[in-house]
Amino acid sequence: MNFRLQNWFSNKEQKYLFGAVGIFALYGLTNFVSKYRIQRKYDKLCERKRNELKRSIQEFRESQNLSTGLTSELEKQILNSTIADIKKILFEKKATVKQVLLVFINRTLSVATSDNLNLITDINFAEALLEAEKQDQEISQDPQIIYKYDLFGIPVSVKDTYIHKGFDNTYGLASRLFKPASYDGIQVSLIKKARGIIFVRSNLPQLAMTFESINRIFGRSLNPWNKDRAVGGSSGGEAALQAARCSIIGIGSDIGGSIRIPAAFCGVYGIKPGIGRQTEVGEGIIEKAASGMINIRPSKGPLGRSVDDLTVMLRVLFNSKNYSELPCSVQDPYWQPQDLDFTQNAKKDKLKIGYIEQFNDLLPPNCMKRAVQEACQALVSKGHEIVQINLEKELEHELAVAFPRLVAAEGGFKSFEDNLQGEKIIEEYELMERGTKVPIFIQTYILAPLLRIFGQKTLHVMSKQAHGLDVYQFLVNSGKQKKMNFQFLQYLKSNSIDAVIVPGFGCPAVKHGASKVLPLAALYTWIWNTVDVPAGSMPITRVQEGDDLKIEGKERTIDLVYVMMNQNMQNAQGLPVNVQVISYPNQEEMVLRVMKEIEGVVKFNEKHPYPY
Repeated sequence: MNFRLQNWFSNKEQKYLFGAVGIFALYGLTNFVSKYRIQRKYDKLCERKRNELKRSIQEFRESQNLSTGLTSELEKQILNSTIADIKKILFEKKATVKQVLLVFINRTLSVATSDNLNLITDINFAEALLEAEKQDQEISQDPQIIYKYDLFGIPVSVKDTYIHKGFDNTYGLASRLFKPASYDGIQVSLIKKARGIIFVRSNLPQLAMTFESINRIFGRSLNPWNKDRAVGGSSGGEAALQAARCSIIGIGSDIGGSIRIPAAFCGVYGIKPGIGRQTEVGEGIIEKAASGMINIRPSKGPLGRSVDDLTVMLRVLFNSKNYSELPCSVQDPYWQPQDLDFTQNAKKDKLKIGYIEQFNDLLPPNCMKRAVQEACQALVSKGHEIVQINLEKELEHELAVAFPRLVAAEGGFKSFEDNLQGEKIIEEYELMERGTKVPIFIQTYILAPLLRIFGQKTLHVMSKQAHGLDVYQFLVNSGKQKKMNFQFLQYLKSNSIDAVIVPGFGCPAVKHGASKVLPLAALYTWIWNTVDVPAGSMPITRVQEGDDLKIEGKERTIDLVYVMMNQNMQNAQGLPVNVQVISYPNQEEMVLRVMKEIEGVVKFNEKHPYPY
């Protein structure tokens, strides 16, 4: 029997029906064309920015004499130096500030540009050279000036998000291009007051919220240890600059591991201060809901190649005298720096250090647990007491899931879409985006049971956390966070534990694209943002053959998370493995002390020279 509209609708109704279909089709076509035009506009902006960066690099090459006049041996020594080493070289007149800077500029041009590892978003070479020449003149008049300022004569890199006069802070977003800052933010100002020479800005992920540094403007950054692996994010370009010996010291930021994950992937050092010791002000602002998150806030801290260098940069960022001299328009009226002070924790000779080898919501491969054991053994050799931390199952689980539950509370990636302003999202976010947009009813009563039935225990647990909440439930979860943080710190306090050693991440550096399917690996870092304690990351060892590559009890499994983890461990040999050191709020000094003691025994840099 032939179907005819006349059998169902009158002529008048047919007209209305065709009209509705036409309006719907027209809306769809208009929406498609609008999105296409917006993306095309952004693509042109991205291409223009890339071309400008290449042109500025080429013009610099052509206009400057880049010869350092130093021997290759001294250049190599400078590339491998700490801040203290560089100051000694300058004081002994083995090199000038300009020569030191040229060593790192040449290194950046040969290694960090888009022709190689693709780690930078902007250069500040010309201004940096002028400052270097000025400092050389000052040294000729008074060599002691080298030691008067913490960063005198030191080339410094900064993450693209920081407010720096004359430069965009893009967050990897095309809509933020060609909108240079009109002033220096707090951190850039403090670095300049310490006479640091900012010469380059580093790459990051679109929106700065995943652990691969890739965006549509500057492309993907590659890991110096293995180009098939990610550099981490969101401060990935920054960590890779240090690992590739293009920079001595730099600054990143961290809301769920964005300093410590890149440090772990690239085998360098990084520290996330607690919120009480630093300010949110100084980076570009991500608008609307994202900037309104108060439960978990971004932290600003250094990345470098030694604990001593982290200490120098934290001393700069916490310098109350220099901060008081900044213009009032730059300062944060809610914040007053607390200078670093090691006198209190230095009084305690023997420390009691706790350790956690794994969180049961995501088991790490054996190499991560071995690194924890080796860090603990280093502390035992220094005379400290080591104890295993055994948390109640409920508290451990709450620590693991609180971050996604709070960050995803808005629902549907709304704040991300606000800031994308029509730009197409990178594929590394696609699964997270889809997950947050699934209605809570479907997540709870259809998706979660199906995941459980099909043996996807890990995804089943986490799928229940990533959805929008009403205000009441958000406040309930905020209360859970407070209680959880209190319980954890009370556990440490009641057991007289001074600091804790934990894995640096859920696995070594991931393969490109793997952050899309392995976001849960970041629970090893995001926990400490939720609890809001200082957390440092430091390299201990490198992945070895055999047992290092295995995840105990998960060698054969249908759990997709571990299937993907096992795939990621293939060919991971040689990658760096970090641990984290955490302590109480406002105890950054204790974190640095423990890291320094481990460093003195492990000596990662001596045993495992940085690549390239």
